[in-house]
Amino acid sequence: MNKKKSVSLLLLLVIAFTAMYISLIFNKNIWTDEAYTMELVRENSFWGIIRNTANDVHPPLYYLIVKCFVLLLGDAFPVYKAVSVIPMALTMLLALTHVRPWCGGRTAALFIIMVNAIPCVAEYVVQMRMYSWALFFVTWAGLAAYGMCTQEDQRTRRRCCIQLAAASLLGCYTHNYAMLSCVCIYLLLCVYALSCGIKNKNWALLWACLISGGAVAVCYLPWLVVLFRQTASRIENYWIAPVTWQVIRAYPDFLFASRLPGSTPLYLILCGAAVLLCMKRCIRCRIHCHTEGSGEGIRDVAALMLLAVPVMTAVIGIAVSLLVTPFFIARYLLPCMGLLALFLALAFREKSGKVQILLAVFGVLMVFNSYQKNYEEEYHSTHTDELLAYMEEHLGQEDLIVYNFEIYGFIYNIYFPDRVTFLGDVDFAGDFGTIWYFDSCVSPWLDTQLLEQNGLEKEYVMRSGIEQNEFQLYRISHKE
Repeated sequence: MNKKKSVSLLLLLVIAFTAMYISLIFNKNIWTDEAYTMELVRENSFWGIIRNTANDVHPPLYYLIVKCFVLLLGDAFPVYKAVSVIPMALTMLLALTHVRPWCGGRTAALFIIMVNAIPCVAEYVVQMRMYSWALFFVTWAGLAAYGMCTQEDQRTRRRCCIQLAAASLLGCYTHNYAMLSCVCIYLLLCVYALSCGIKNKNWALLWACLISGGAVAVCYLPWLVVLFRQTASRIENYWIAPVTWQVIRAYPDFLFASRLPGSTPLYLILCGAAVLLCMKRCIRCRIHCHTEGSGEGIRDVAALMLLAVPVMTAVIGIAVSLLVTPFFIARYLLPCMGLLALFLALAFREKSGKVQILLAVFGVLMVFNSYQKNYEEEYHSTHTDELLAYMEEHLGQEDLIVYNFEIYGFIYNIYFPDRVTFLGDVDFAGDFGTIWYFDSCVSPWLDTQLLEQNGLEKEYVMRSGIEQNEFQLYRISHKE
């Protein structure tokens, strides 16, 4: 396949997958963390976002990016969701800018398919969170490091070194575990560069790694102080449950499980086969070339290093959780999934066309399965649309929305800005039209005697809900 056809095919894949994700953003179904994103962006300036994230557990870059898009395109649910689709498109475009020139069109196409075929990735691409941006930055950093190892042209290596520093710095300011993954990339690259320096007496690659990593460290230093303070304040006081053997065993299911039976074992088998293929080629290359880092052997060593990044990230996260306090969950491996997809594509790059087609078919089946599941979750998993349609028709200017599940107040406020009031703060003797009461069947309970004293009556409307919080909707109005 010539260059023009190869590029056209890759672009077609990028457009098709991007359109697939865009079809999932036209809804108002969000969960708690997404509501936090909207609240933080809506109610704060750029400096306010930085100040508030410093008191939270995440760096500020993602929220600042969202703020820019909201100011340009407006404060609408699809805008927030589209911000998360953009980095996934950029991740796929890395196949054209990096993978195809270095490894060929087939490997690039396989990378695009596999990065979309990982079930957990498809789930988070349209969520109003930083994971897709972290995935893009970590994948970009991993590809830049791969280029530094495998490309002999010095100009290309310098460009890759600059890209590694830029991608790593952006990743560090996007998610703490993206930062950890970027640290792992630098550690592996330095080990490789050190071994090359010892063998070849050429220390240029090591110096490039150290200078690049040092620049990233200096630029990240201001937030590192904040990270230490955030971490110290949450020791023994964080929402993550203790990491046990049962929890660790469930990590692969979070990453790979789907409605297709056996998808987790299949992914693990694929990864195991890919490791064996890379190791076999490394051994073959060493025997025939008599050098550890020549020819194709370098590519396979670099591919194994890409796989090592998510493994190291998980091991470090688990170790911290066991030795200090629980700080790690499987979701924090999402930024590394682009590297896993790239590793699989590189490992199978030399297999026959039939094997690659079979792998691509498996990936496409996983994509369709994930799309069906996510479409249902985005459009049909809650009562949100039903409730919003009802309230739009019946909510009057003088009406109140009252709730009794206090921790959900900020989520209700996302949908009904400045219209919601906690039950304990309501003056039933005040001047209002109708009260729409969201009763989550938790305390505090509505005092029916208080209603009678103020000439009010309660009428059941329907069972409804927002997010995963279901409640009974009541109409409270003045007796005639």
